[in-house]
Amino acid sequence: MCLTYLNTVSGITILTLSVSIVTCRTFGSGVFEPFNGTNFYVRSNCPFTLTRFTNNRVGCDITIRRGDNGLLVQLDIIINKVRTVVQNGSIIVEEKRFEPNSNRSHLFQLVVQVELEQELSTDMSGLCGKHTECRKFLSYTLDCLQAETPRYIQLCEENIYGYEKSKYIGCAFFKEIVKLCGRERFIWHRWRSLTKCEEPSCPGNLVYTDEGQAFLPSCSNPSPTLSNQELISSCLCPRDQVLNDRADGYLCVPLPECCCVFAGKSYINGDVRSTKCQSCVCDSGKWQCSENLCPTGCVIEGPFVTTFDGKQYVIPGKCSYVASQCHNWTITIVFSEKAPSLTTVVLQLFQVQNTVKFGGEEITELHQSDHALVFWESSMYVRVHTSFGMNFQVQMSPEIQLYISASRNHTGLCGNNNDDTTDDFTTSSGIIENSAQPFSRSWSVGSCAVDIPSTCINTDNEIYADEKCSVLNNPTGIFAECHGHIPTNHYHTACIQRTCNCGSSVTQCLCVALGSYAKACASLGVVVGDWRKATNCSKFTFDQYKTYSVCILPLYCSFEKSQWSDAQQNNCSKKPISNQFC
Repeated sequence: MCLTYLNTVSGITILTLSVSIVTCRTFGSGVFEPFNGTNFYVRSNCPFTLTRFTNNRVGCDITIRRGDNGLLVQLDIIINKVRTVVQNGSIIVEEKRFEPNSNRSHLFQLVVQVELEQELSTDMSGLCGKHTECRKFLSYTLDCLQAETPRYIQLCEENIYGYEKSKYIGCAFFKEIVKLCGRERFIWHRWRSLTKCEEPSCPGNLVYTDEGQAFLPSCSNPSPTLSNQELISSCLCPRDQVLNDRADGYLCVPLPECCCVFAGKSYINGDVRSTKCQSCVCDSGKWQCSENLCPTGCVIEGPFVTTFDGKQYVIPGKCSYVASQCHNWTITIVFSEKAPSLTTVVLQLFQVQNTVKFGGEEITELHQSDHALVFWESSMYVRVHTSFGMNFQVQMSPEIQLYISASRNHTGLCGNNNDDTTDDFTTSSGIIENSAQPFSRSWSVGSCAVDIPSTCINTDNEIYADEKCSVLNNPTGIFAECHGHIPTNHYHTACIQRTCNCGSSVTQCLCVALGSYAKACASLGVVVGDWRKATNCSKFTFDQYKTYSVCILPLYCSFEKSQWSDAQQNNCSKKPISNQFC
């Protein structure tokens, strides 16, 4: 029932609304008493909606407006599309004016009564707030809340009545009460119909559930680890399906229909990608790969490192570092003080130091010792082989870069080569760090300043780097043939940083960075064409990149001192190793 009383006594108007057993009133210059029994004060001459709702297809809309002195000057009542206006002592019903008896004083009482056969719906809005929906809902939870029911009624009213037209506030409260009571209670399956709180909609073909796991199975992670977290409201895939998180939108698919991704390219189930090193098949969203026939290795190209296990990071400081070491050997690198590039590589064997100053006179056509063979592999590269299986290659120009072949039980900047990237940042004291900076510093030799900038320090260089390094990502460019084999992300970032912070010729720094990607591609047998000509890098010495591939000395290249001459005869000399041994 909706009852409206309008009392005007000597210009003072009091409006009273009664709904069932609770009332809403406004009086004075802006005092309001909503249905929930609280009160507040609003002083304004703007029109306000006192209450608005629809019940049994009958609409009720009551609006008030006060004058500058705060007293009510106008009342609009619309019930079932019939408008009644009380203003300036007159009553206007459907534009027909009814004047009070002039012989009587301005003492009169107006009563507007609307009778409803059932309780009001939950869509009530306005300053009066909602009706007694809290009490109605909580009447179904008496067996659960018991003596706590009055307190929850108060919490319910305080929680939802202050937010006009926000049904989500009430629904969120009701939902928590239902969860508190548990699924064995009557209210569990009835609360949405009782409160008219609809289930949230889910995107795509996801399905809403009140109790679901926090982590949604997906193509990239079909079996997420379940935590001790309680079940939550969520959107899940239908049974025996997972979210295809490798495609746009929210689409659930059977696991065998999941695609695989490599280097930014998608492959459907059953697709194969191959290099000279291994072949991989897309199987239910994961790559199933054959054994890698090419030896893995550690790459140090300026401050950019790729560990034996494939983790990539940037060295933060220009100083000396232990690149890799074992119980009977150590490889140390020394950075230039003027630019983020290497100047020296030192190999120490069995406490006997053999220092190679590249570009000097120390290396002739062949250097030999009891346990090492050092020779010029070409005009650009020096190769080192040892009797215990640790081998590495040093690029001499345009910049010194280091490539170490894999063996087990390593420590240093190159990691430990155990096929696990999570422990590659193990410091010299055995602690696993989360970032490259403390890890790198632990392997520094002597003092080390963190002075290799991670961003561009020269605006002109930055503009040049942004333009020229983009050739790596060009989908139709000279390097496109390799995109499906090696992602360009790391190499593009390295190109930008190296070129931005170049200490001398930015073109040389650019070409060194591009050459690093070309070399990586060549190591997999991917020929990218004459990239030097396409990028104007021909004037720099990159003679090996066109035909370069990773070569291992044949087994009959012995490291016994008495057999060095035989080794020389079998292409272990200054000349490049023949491709027949690759």
